[in-house]
Amino acid sequence: MKEYNQILQQLQQGQYAPVYLLDGEEPYYIDKLLHHFEEKVLQPEERDFNLITLYGKESEWKDVVNAARRFPMFAERMVVILKEASQMRDLNELAGYIENPSPTTILVLEHRFKKIDGRGKLVKLIPKKGVYFSSEKLKEEEVPGWVISFGQGQGMEIGPLEAEMLAVYLGNDLQKIANELEKIRINETGLKQLTVQHIEKYVGVSREYNVFDLPDVLFRGDNNKLARMVSYFTANPKSAPMALVIGTFYGYLSKVYLCYYGKADFQNDRKMGIWSHHRKAAQRFPLTHIHRSIGLLEEFSRKMVGIGNNSNDSALLREMTAKFNALLYQGA
Repeated sequence: MKEYNQILQQLQQGQYAPVYLLDGEEPYYIDKLLHHFEEKVLQPEERDFNLITLYGKESEWKDVVNAARRFPMFAERMVVILKEASQMRDLNELAGYIENPSPTTILVLEHRFKKIDGRGKLVKLIPKKGVYFSSEKLKEEEVPGWVISFGQGQGMEIGPLEAEMLAVYLGNDLQKIANELEKIRINETGLKQLTVQHIEKYVGVSREYNVFDLPDVLFRGDNNKLARMVSYFTANPKSAPMALVIGTFYGYLSKVYLCYYGKADFQNDRKMGIWSHHRKAAQRFPLTHIHRSIGLLEEFSRKMVGIGNNSNDSALLREMTAKFNALLYQGA
């Protein structure tokens, strides 16, 4: 998030405003900024006397003002944090302090999980006197892009397919996604590129109903499991959106395609992401079947965006798997 990065950069450079209001439904960025105020602004030996944390449910506006008006002891500034500010009944009474804030205090108002009432005098004053940051929940379609960007910031390349997989299985809980990626980094020291196999191994994605297994189940002819998976995905359409299904099939077929033009070599195969099931599929079907399969995916890519089609994702999934079965096993 651009605004978050700008605020964090200013804090890291020691450019402090006298007051900060942090609100919104997405706690991830709020927690990151709070951590900086709690751990980075003051030296460890300065915090005992100059870091004060209050809670909205337990405090009145006068308590906040009295803390903010104190002079720092053996430090350049004080940091006063009001957590759970949404639970303070007389929060808008702080407007008087905001009009004339102490130059040696950083006051942080944490108003997580919802936006502050924009009609009050407080919220109108803060952008003039300090910094107002509103942390909004990402929409579902925005999460994969966030995952890719987050990975870049951590020195880890995350492809669109892997980002979509994390978004589908973890939702738009950014802290949860960040925690899972950190878990992978801890277990895979020096990891530069995230793969589907890493996600399956460490995130704990269900193996029985994993959309990323769907191409292999179909290409090895396991019709019983295929029927169970399609039934599950039809009943739970969010677990297998067509964009993810088609991207998964393209990725699978591209690896199978490479198998026709090079002999199996463990080191090279690992670099290209080719696994034994890709090799087995290449041995089982002639190259013409792969060409026709790619053509089938192109057909459903058009249908997915509404070209010549009015069906929902579940209906498209059933139709596509039926056509793949006919192509691979009935010569249709």
